[in-house]
Amino acid sequence: MPQWASFLVFFIIVTSVYSTGHYYMYSWFVRWTGPARPWRRSIQLAFILLIISFPAARILAQVDYNPFTYLLTLVSSVWMGLVLYFVLIFLGMDLGLALMRIFAWLAGKKLRMNQRRRRLLAGCAAGGVLLLGGAAWMEAHNLGVTRLEIPLKGLLPEMDGFSLVQLSDLHFGMLTENGKLSRVFDRVNELNPGLIVITGDLVDEGVSHMEEMAEPLKRLKSRYGVLAITGNHEYYAGVKRAVEIMRSAGVEVLRNEIKVLPGGLQVLGVDDPTGSRRRGEPAADLEKQLSRLDREKPSILFYHQPIHFEKTASSGVGLQLSGHTHGGQLYPIIYISRMIYPRTPGLHQIGESRLYVSRGAGTWGPPMRLGSPPEIVHITLRSPK
Repeated sequence: MPQWASFLVFFIIVTSVYSTGHYYMYSWFVRWTGPARPWRRSIQLAFILLIISFPAARILAQVDYNPFTYLLTLVSSVWMGLVLYFVLIFLGMDLGLALMRIFAWLAGKKLRMNQRRRRLLAGCAAGGVLLLGGAAWMEAHNLGVTRLEIPLKGLLPEMDGFSLVQLSDLHFGMLTENGKLSRVFDRVNELNPGLIVITGDLVDEGVSHMEEMAEPLKRLKSRYGVLAITGNHEYYAGVKRAVEIMRSAGVEVLRNEIKVLPGGLQVLGVDDPTGSRRRGEPAADLEKQLSRLDREKPSILFYHQPIHFEKTASSGVGLQLSGHTHGGQLYPIIYISRMIYPRTPGLHQIGESRLYVSRGAGTWGPPMRLGSPPEIVHITLRSPK
């Protein structure tokens, strides 16, 4: 699908869902607060502008990176996160009011609530949403390090203690720019890993200043270099452009390729399946790629989405590293994410094979997280006893 068509579909979907949510919010606000008629037109106009602000910001980001596009992206993205909680709390209040009316009717009474009380409750609801939004903003900017020790089948004793850092889902773009990347990468370097791997979605949708991420990428240092694979967002941004930028910064992008490290440690990077669905590229045959590995030697698979772990385990791979889901990013979307991807962030095991699903270090859409904090994953490999 051409890039312009992808953005058209994105615009239609986001605008449709967003419009429905905003219509409900507007009608709720009018019902609960009863603003004077002259104010209603201003409120309607504000809601319309907020509806189109996020898609508009995404489109403008393709053209130029400047203070206006940054501010528009920031405001519209934060508002997107707040809308989720406004709708949920407003629905809860409507449901609560309906239940109170039913109970009152069953008791032979009529529930009455004056305008002043309604406005007070509406104000409390808005304050609650802002508190949730503030907490989600702080959580998204509180990057932690998750430390793991994982036994790797076939790892030689002399490789015991080999460490690697997994970075996933950074989403470089309008809000995750060079300053943030540099701070994240400095923390990675402090861990002094033997290997660094970026398991997809280093970039967000395409932005005009994407080439600028090459400079902070050059800061990453490890004994055996920096590896990366494609995620779905590399294809949204333009996979050729994204890969060229990474390679220009010294990052080795494994596109259905195997790299053998000292001690016979095999690392296999496989392209995200989004390429075949959106860009018409040949689908990466995961089973074929896995069959190329030497089962007698230790192996790690880098695969963006936390799927096909059964295939990985049956092929004798000791460890699969994935990301993609952000752990749902915002409560209660966390539960929807778990229905789509049952293997939630964390460590999973089948036999001697293990899968680690990272929550990622960045955000998509709202620069907010609630119940799914960002992480850098620091893994120490152990030779099985």
